[in-house]
Amino acid sequence: MKLNDYRRPLHTLSEDTDNHEIVCNRRNRFVDFDRLKKVRKTKKLPYSPDMLFIHAKKKEVWFVEFKSSAKTSLEGKKKYELKRKALDGLIIFYEVFKGFYDFKKYYFVVYDKSQSYEEEVVNALSDKDVEFGLEELEGKFYEKVFTDSCETFVSEWNRRFGKIFI
Repeated sequence: MKLNDYRRPLHTLSEDTDNHEIVCNRRNRFVDFDRLKKVRKTKKLPYSPDMLFIHAKKKEVWFVEFKSSAKTSLEGKKKYELKRKALDGLIIFYEVFKGFYDFKKYYFVVYDKSQSYEEEVVNALSDKDVEFGLEELEGKFYEKVFTDSCETFVSEWNRRFGKIFI
């Protein structure tokens, strides 16, 4: 299997086709994990993050989920789905790719952080770095979990990998 066959532009990977919104409007190409999981011959497809990135030199694997929704819309059932995507994504990864057990895994949920005034006040009072109950995945399944905007995602990416987004 050639990963290049599964690469797509970030703006395509982050598109919410139901609402016709693009979460992260960049042209850099990454692996479309939703397409890649279809190489598994199962009747029911599990949940999965939208994007996969493997950095062999740093021994890191990144799973990224894009949501055009605001924070308040990602509570409840959506919160469960975000966790399920993180866990199912790991299972799919290990089934498709043999090895990589010693690589550090990271999960990043990119969502719309534009907020109402009320949400800003609540967030200012919160000391949580990771949202949606995903903090419990850190240290057990993932080295680190991030929940933030596209701008923060791009900034973190540039800092870690020295790659400029276009």
